[in-house]
Amino acid sequence: MTATLDRPASLDPPTPTWTIGRLLGVGFVVAVALALLGLLGYGLLVAGKPSGNIAIEPRPARAFTLRLFDGSTLSLDELRGKPVLVNFWASWCGPCIEEAPVLERAAQQYGPKGLVLVGIDVWDNEQDARAFLQRHGITYRNGIDPTGTIAIDYGVGGVPESFFIDRNGTLVRKWVGPLNDRQIALFLDELTK
Repeated sequence: MTATLDRPASLDPPTPTWTIGRLLGVGFVVAVALALLGLLGYGLLVAGKPSGNIAIEPRPARAFTLRLFDGSTLSLDELRGKPVLVNFWASWCGPCIEEAPVLERAAQQYGPKGLVLVGIDVWDNEQDARAFLQRHGITYRNGIDPTGTIAIDYGVGGVPESFFIDRNGTLVRKWVGPLNDRQIALFLDELTK
């Protein structure tokens, strides 16, 4: 005769209730929820950033001194009497790549009319920035803002952003996003009168 031990049911291991189908269903619901949250976040990010011409109250442009990539320095104060376009950019920025030839053409076309175009590389690696300038054939003055101080002083929220300064040193226009040939011509025709 063999003896069997009756064990209380509470000591038996629990039977798994998660089946493959149930796991796939939960995984699908989680994936859809994450996708919707991602879309919502992207929508808020894009909707929250203004682009194009940003209304500003004309005011004296914040003075800065910039170390240029050629080793010299440039002070905004020394440009008084000339119209100036200050463009903030970065080598990793897709719209900056799109905008690079537009700015170079503007520098070539409006330089003889007195315009000084100044590029300021921000939130970037200097080696990558130099490669960007060479790759895109950029000849106008460019420097790096390694601490982001100039960008902060100008209220830059992203790249590219452009600031138009008249001959009196007054900041008269701000543009968020890449400029195209038509837009920049309208602004620079007005600025270089």
